[in-house]
Amino acid sequence: MTAALAAAPDTAVYRIGRGADPLPVSATFDPSDQAGCRSLLDWFERGAPSGAVLLVDDWGLCFEQDPELDRTVEWIAAFGPSRGVQVVVTARKWSDLPDRLRRHLHGEATDFLALHGIEADLSNKYQHHDLKTAVGVDERGWPVHLDISVDGNGLTGTYLGPQRRQKLLSALLGLMVTHSPEDLNFGFFDMKNTGAFDELSHAPHVSFLLTNEAEDEMLDRFQDGLAGELNRRQQLLHAAGRCRNFTDYQEKLDAGEDLQPLAALLICVDSAEVLIERHPRFGEVLKALTRAGRTQGIHLLYSGDVFPAQLPFTIPEWPSATPPHDLAEWVEVLPHALIGSAPSARQVVLPPLHQSHANLTLEMLPPGAIGLVDKPFEQRRDVLAPNFTEKFRHGAIVGRPGTGKSTTLRTLAAVLGDDVARYQLLDGPGEPLDPQRHIVVTARSWDQVPPFIKNSLGFGIEFRLDDPATSLVDARQAARVPDKPGHGLSVPHRLHAQIALP
Repeated sequence: MTAALAAAPDTAVYRIGRGADPLPVSATFDPSDQAGCRSLLDWFERGAPSGAVLLVDDWGLCFEQDPELDRTVEWIAAFGPSRGVQVVVTARKWSDLPDRLRRHLHGEATDFLALHGIEADLSNKYQHHDLKTAVGVDERGWPVHLDISVDGNGLTGTYLGPQRRQKLLSALLGLMVTHSPEDLNFGFFDMKNTGAFDELSHAPHVSFLLTNEAEDEMLDRFQDGLAGELNRRQQLLHAAGRCRNFTDYQEKLDAGEDLQPLAALLICVDSAEVLIERHPRFGEVLKALTRAGRTQGIHLLYSGDVFPAQLPFTIPEWPSATPPHDLAEWVEVLPHALIGSAPSARQVVLPPLHQSHANLTLEMLPPGAIGLVDKPFEQRRDVLAPNFTEKFRHGAIVGRPGTGKSTTLRTLAAVLGDDVARYQLLDGPGEPLDPQRHIVVTARSWDQVPPFIKNSLGFGIEFRLDDPATSLVDARQAARVPDKPGHGLSVPHRLHAQIALP
């Protein structure tokens, strides 16, 4: 308005509003001054001179004082322009304005929060349970909404297209301020390292962010973790009884039934073709996620220059909309402002053990446990405890020098405690063996472990080997064992493990 008045100095603005005048006006009438306001409105209705502007400043407040205001202003807005008379309305929320008046107004989306009906203090954030949000405005300036749900074929996928950054930020940030992390979680794949999701990743809604800089081990973990998430959701729906899909489950939760909270999961994949080219099996993962969406509350949002042919689904086009002017400012501020406002999103993919527990000690574990095992499919860690029986009597700790074999033996002795007399713990495979006791040996390779021990392992740890091809577990996994003391693969679980310090 200030810019418009500067460009048209002969314009006369007549204001109905309260408080300090936001710009030079010819006259101001308080909304409670019904006689003054009515006189002004009658003047505009009869035909105010060309160049006059009626400014209704804070529609909610003014309409509260005069319930007939909408009909009068609608008349002036409809017929005034032909006489050079204009109407300008300010409002806190788009929804404050009556629909029939909105038809005669050209909206201006200057405020991201107002576009979503959110107050500046965020007191009324998290409004919806659906997957609908405003992504910007149309050519008249009115909100355009995106509903990330299910298309006509029952598939939960939306393709944004190549012109993606502002559209993505507007949609995702809008969903974040109108949906609680308890209702909606996000997962981000940035496969061209554009940084599009970097600022958003601070929000409590975000379960994971993966870029193309991730190592192959992390891609494997994501494949396992996402497959595990499908399984987890299926198990929850089954356990709830008579739940055909995610919607039924949510209705039971809303009705107060004692169920585990289950948020919808929106997975955003930027440049999926890069992900599939690098890790072809991910094509099947994305297909499974898309097919399961309607039932399990998982939705995919694709963006990028090319949509992969490996995903032959009907993907609806993104609605045409212009993001609000202050979007970039709020992208930096809002994700941080939302921290602590609700429980954080469930971690679908946990970091590897060697990135999580730098100094694991026995004091950090329950009695009887010797370490931790990593279960990426189940999205959790479990304690590792030796389980010797009459059938599986013995143990072996195998790895090249410096991997922590001797330390592991001391940790095992500490865990066994007073029962250690029943065991023969040998730091090396060459000493005399006592067949009356459980035997645990250390060795540099599996071929140094006596066959009778290998054939009856109740406890086994395979640390980094000189040659991963000689692994008793899996050569591919063995090659990825970190070259850090105490980290290896458990036998017979075939899982990554970390042994605690004694």
